[in-house]
Amino acid sequence: MEEYQAVARTPDVGPGDVREVEAHGETLALLNVGQTYYAVEAHCPADGTNLAREGRLKGTLLVCPGDEAAYDVRTGARVGGDGARGLQRY
Repeated sequence: MEEYQAVARTPDVGPGDVREVEAHGETLALLNVGQTYYAVEAHCPADGTNLAREGRLKGTLLVCPGDEAAYDVRTGARVGGDGARGLQRY
């Protein structure tokens, strides 16, 4: 498997945008936070909600509308999740 796969151009993902992309057979959420780009798994580990389509970006947090779980896109960690699984980062 290739390490790098282009999924978008930087002008395609503006500040505060969340886009659904596919790379190496995985569905990912691609985010632009302050001109820094992040890619995380697209589905909430707790309830399966597609965060790329339905999630809300609040600063560096991606919030699931289904269960209000918040994930820090810089680390993938669930905020206040008491050890709950976070999002895989790419």
